[in-house]
Amino acid sequence: MDNELLSQITKHYHSTTPDDVVGVSIAKKRVNGLMTNEDAVVFSVKKKKPLEEIPEDEILPSEIEVGDVIYKTDVEEVEFLFLGTERCPDDFYTWQTTPPGNRNKFRPLQGGISVIQYSPYSRSAGTLGFLAVDTQTNSLVGVSNNHVLVGDAFLASERELWREHTSISNTFAIQPGSLDENAGTDNAIGLIKRYVPIVGLGTYNTVDAALTTINEADIDYDESYKQYGITGWTQPLEFASTAEIESIVSNKNHLFSTGRTTGAKGEGETKLLAESLDTVSTIAYDYQGVSRLVQFSDCIKFIASASTTTPGKTCEWVINRGDSGSALLADFNGTRKIVGLVFAGAFDINTGVNIYGLANRIDKVAEQLSISAWTGNNSVYFSDTGSTQLHTVQGLSSDINLELSGNTYWQAGTIE
Repeated sequence: MDNELLSQITKHYHSTTPDDVVGVSIAKKRVNGLMTNEDAVVFSVKKKKPLEEIPEDEILPSEIEVGDVIYKTDVEEVEFLFLGTERCPDDFYTWQTTPPGNRNKFRPLQGGISVIQYSPYSRSAGTLGFLAVDTQTNSLVGVSNNHVLVGDAFLASERELWREHTSISNTFAIQPGSLDENAGTDNAIGLIKRYVPIVGLGTYNTVDAALTTINEADIDYDESYKQYGITGWTQPLEFASTAEIESIVSNKNHLFSTGRTTGAKGEGETKLLAESLDTVSTIAYDYQGVSRLVQFSDCIKFIASASTTTPGKTCEWVINRGDSGSALLADFNGTRKIVGLVFAGAFDINTGVNIYGLANRIDKVAEQLSISAWTGNNSVYFSDTGSTQLHTVQGLSSDINLELSGNTYWQAGTIE
């Protein structure tokens, strides 16, 4: 069955089931905490309820027929947050007692290190995932999530003028990134350049991503394309093709990621594996100082496992808060490529532990941000990092970008 049809199915059931259903995916059915070989439609709910307490019109089906295939259903109790289980080997959890080096200051820059925006609306420390090329200007940029680099990433036409006004105008990206010890612009690596605006309930988002300009002085052409802490691969990372991304579940490609909080993952005894490409989820985003629910589709759902193939026991804490913006890599017959941008995870309601991560597909990130992979070459430019060039329009625009006098202006937020 093709991925497009599965994506349509998960969206349909996510939008037509009760609000307590916060996610739907096609994944392996679990029995007593262990994954089986059987594919199922998995409903993620905030709270499991006894059958007698559920209104008849809200009871989830026990099986779903799709074409000539009948899927059984499964229910898991989780909550999606920004990013039974078994613990992986102890070396997978060293970050819990010894902070990983990803949180340090790095010059030259590279992927997998901490970053934060510096503004009055700085609310989320995260990870600088990787460096890429802005295809509109052939300039080098840093890539992370918009909820890391942008205080309020909602489409301007969805905002309300009476709430606080937020904008990325002259907003710096700072490395290292810390909510408690922000060193101000002394550690600036560039200015926030653009982001993919978030749309509220009723429309599915597929990308949570933003770009920052990069100071030329902070780059080394032999080092800055690397991922900090991932030692088994030191070559430039291409973006995986759509076909390659859509093969990572069935082919059980080994995945890798490195982020601010949990450090490097995937090269040790514990492996990262993709479980689904079709997960949809409901997540709360900051909206002009308040929380607002949004929906995402086409998410890569990935797990940690001490077993090299699924099914098998999965491990807790594949990611944690602060890993948002990390690159998700996959090994394709000895060549590693970027397949996704980590942006969220699922946390068990009862225990509070993370049980799997979610990433945006890199083909969608590249398309919507107009970027391509940087292979370490020096034939790139560097944007002016002195100030943001703005074009102001009246009212609350629904345009993601505008073409004016040969220049492309991207939505930057709202100003007084």
